[in-house]
Amino acid sequence: MWHHLSSDWLNWADQLAPAAQKINRHLIEALDLPALARAADGRALTVLDLASGVGEPAFGIARMLAGDDAAMRGHVIASDIVPGMCSGLAERAVSDGLSNLSVVAADMEKLPFAADAIDAISCRFGVMFCSDPDLALRESNRVLRSGGRAAFMLWAPMADNPLFCAMDAVLSNILGTGFADAGLDLFGFADADAACGRMRDAGFSDVSLSNHKPAGRIPERAAFWKPQMEMLFGHHLRDASDSARGTIDGAMFEPLRPHIEDGHFRVPMCFHVLSGLKP
Repeated sequence: MWHHLSSDWLNWADQLAPAAQKINRHLIEALDLPALARAADGRALTVLDLASGVGEPAFGIARMLAGDDAAMRGHVIASDIVPGMCSGLAERAVSDGLSNLSVVAADMEKLPFAADAIDAISCRFGVMFCSDPDLALRESNRVLRSGGRAAFMLWAPMADNPLFCAMDAVLSNILGTGFADAGLDLFGFADADAACGRMRDAGFSDVSLSNHKPAGRIPERAAFWKPQMEMLFGHHLRDASDSARGTIDGAMFEPLRPHIEDGHFRVPMCFHVLSGLKP
């Protein structure tokens, strides 16, 4: 499925990067890179970003590790299972001048890295899409060095995410395809206690989960749902009739209308950051 969506992700990459960077700070803070750098005692860090898509948070972490702080230097490996995504993010990395970032095609369930090779692992809204997410967590634990950290950004329940509730209802009604029909399990880690338990079962200690619920301020005439919709359902939208696609925007507006304040959408997005330490 993702092979058919790489062009949709690349189309929105530059426009969405600033918003992505705002929420990525929660994921990056959970990694505690300064503490890992101190423990490395002068050795450059190696950070693996899983399911990098078109570059975030890999790009942001690479910039941090190439900054002015000599005590926190390192290299980022951006990875994705989709070759088209890897090609696109490699081109974007060159354009951004990120010399401390490399791109590797990698399946989270069978990582092409030796055990104890990685200092930190980040993953933004990716692990839930694996066919075996628990195997992906165990693989992350395997490749981490002792004392290394992994942090995963995960969607909270759909009921706490009005955009996804609206998207699921509208696309089910108009295209006959919602999240379940499209095989998209965005909410496999939505239960906080269960998510922490899965992290522990994968071999992590010092497991923690933080909940975040930011709400942007978007002009009410902006069809702000288009990026998420196209990145998740782009191939279905391309097959839809012009009439169906034209109906979607009006239909999306109605369930989201209650979130308009002073001429702007204030739609919350709710997500968790799940992190753990390799003993």
